[in-house]
Amino acid sequence: MSRDLGLEELLDERGFFPRLLGRNARGRDEKLLYGPDLPVVLLTGGPGMGKQRLVEVLRDRFGPKVPVAYVDCADARYAEEAARRPSCRSVVTEALYDIAQRMGEWEGPGGALSSPRFFAGMAAVTAGQQLRRRDMEQELARYRVVLRPSKGLGRFTRNVVAGYLSALAGVVAPVAAPLVGAALTEFLEQLASAGAEPVRATYGDYPGAAGSPGTGLRLLTHDFQHGGDERRFAEGFLFRALREDLDAAYSGLGAALTRVGRPAVLLQHANWPVGRVLLAAALADRADGHRDRTVLVATERMARPLFLADEPRTEELAHYRPDQEEPPGWQRLPARGRLGQGVLLLRMPLLTTEHLHQQLQRHTGGAPQAARLRRAQSAVHRLSGHRPRTVQRLVEAAGELPELDNDRELLDQPAVLDGEPLPVRDVLLTELVLRQLPEHLPVEHTGRWLDLLTQLSVAHTGDCARALLRSPELAGTAGTITADEVQRYLLESGWPACERHFIGDFGLRQMLMSRLHGPPQEGAEWRRNHSLLHAHYRTRAESPDRAFGTTAAHGLNHDLVANGPERAVRHLAGAFPADGVGTEEWCDQLLALAQAPAPGGRDDRHARMTVARIEGAKLERQLDELLHAVWLCEERTRPPDTAAAERTVHLLHELAREYAGAAPVLTTRAELWGRRARNRQPLQSCSCTAHIGEGS
Repeated sequence: MSRDLGLEELLDERGFFPRLLGRNARGRDEKLLYGPDLPVVLLTGGPGMGKQRLVEVLRDRFGPKVPVAYVDCADARYAEEAARRPSCRSVVTEALYDIAQRMGEWEGPGGALSSPRFFAGMAAVTAGQQLRRRDMEQELARYRVVLRPSKGLGRFTRNVVAGYLSALAGVVAPVAAPLVGAALTEFLEQLASAGAEPVRATYGDYPGAAGSPGTGLRLLTHDFQHGGDERRFAEGFLFRALREDLDAAYSGLGAALTRVGRPAVLLQHANWPVGRVLLAAALADRADGHRDRTVLVATERMARPLFLADEPRTEELAHYRPDQEEPPGWQRLPARGRLGQGVLLLRMPLLTTEHLHQQLQRHTGGAPQAARLRRAQSAVHRLSGHRPRTVQRLVEAAGELPELDNDRELLDQPAVLDGEPLPVRDVLLTELVLRQLPEHLPVEHTGRWLDLLTQLSVAHTGDCARALLRSPELAGTAGTITADEVQRYLLESGWPACERHFIGDFGLRQMLMSRLHGPPQEGAEWRRNHSLLHAHYRTRAESPDRAFGTTAAHGLNHDLVANGPERAVRHLAGAFPADGVGTEEWCDQLLALAQAPAPGGRDDRHARMTVARIEGAKLERQLDELLHAVWLCEERTRPPDTAAAERTVHLLHELAREYAGAAPVLTTRAELWGRRARNRQPLQSCSCTAHIGEGS
């Protein structure tokens, strides 16, 4: 799959990012979008939506055209480097050091971007620690790389190289001392004599410094060593210093003649702690009037990022859906919250039906089996929800155009992961679940997270999930985790919620159910979990149920899968409103029962919608046929069934003729359900099946 598939509106000439960066991928200038006040662009979308793909394309394609620094906030390397000198390094300062290095390596117009302000802050932090002279000298020498020679700072850089680091390394006073030491004073004097007064001004603005850069640096050092919120503030200020360095490189007449576009910092996995610190700091600075020209692009799994969730606001955050609209005319509105006013949420685009068709044709070599191609495309459409990574893998698995009855059969087809062929279901679960674990998932649950989700794939509601987790059969898998925690972790991972399904993404749920069932001849755990839920609801008094109308219908939905349709049919017959009272509720229960997933093994629903197999009265036989017809109409893992739709309409009209009291409602439902089925729509849609219909 092409790296920019589905991203054309964002990357093409005069697209969103060329205009935001000021240059396109060919190196031509573009009219700048926004400014001088810039939003922080948050790329939102759950696993497999292409956020990482987009930031990597921005890095690789635009990095040679404008200064770009790419930071993976989940990179363990930052923590490892910070642990070498924990008194004067942190995971955040390591990420900032990485940004400064990348900017210092820019070889395009205007040359390297130096970071003297950032160096000043890190030098002060280092000088304020109780390090041995040799260790301190090594630590300070490490940061010298960010002092790339630039106009106005050449003498300063030469002074540093000539021996200033050794002077600063003599400082060993505790950070709590009134003065960090003579070397810090000398350092500030060096800055002034080198014509770097703006560098001094940065630290004169540190809260409490009252314009004194020396006081500001000492306060920065104190806050860094103190830890907690104080350290986070100091880290955020160092990020401001670094952005001011980038701004300075773009300021002045010389820069106007040589610099191009805007510098950019790309934060991958910005939902991790490093990313949150940097984003919150930049947003707070810009809200307070400290504006800069650095383009900040960050990836966020959630549509509503957690670090903004509790902020009071009276207006929604600014958003942009590139597959539906032109870039909005963004402006800062305080009503969106202190931090939220500086955000533009960019919802990652889904692939189109045309994209799916093109990818299948390319991968199958334009195979002539048109019917199989259409069948494969409809399966990819339903299972993927047009999520790019899922589309890519399912298209790979559909390469041989297998004959499919149920979409879940496609999930058994092979795809290659790390050089090894595996069922595409397992490949996708590895990529979308195991390699993107919830950030706050306790360590003791990481090894069984996928197994836990697999067992809960049959649950509809939180009550369902709680019943399963409390069962002795699942005690080993569940451990101490609760259903509410599982749901929260899923949402924090970027998976959507659905009002009728505990696993709220249709494709993910089908993969998990396929894993739970196993090969067609198996399915012991699949049936066991449905039986557990049937038993759970059977023992409860008949009462309203949010998802199914009544607890009886909820339990029978699971029994239909685990043990067959007999009990469900007899329940429908016993509750049938021959006099017309409660017909609407009865139809809703029929529909709720028919939303059970496809049974494992041999599927005889087509046969049973024509010839009832249940032994009983005429009404029971009619309802046996009707249940199976509606069940097929509600089947989400196969193309819409025209024969089932016609059979449903016929059977409802037949019942209406025989039961005059119920006739008005039954006739209305026949027309409504028939119309929806013929239009390839679920009879009762929910959040996770809204995409089913067009393209099926």
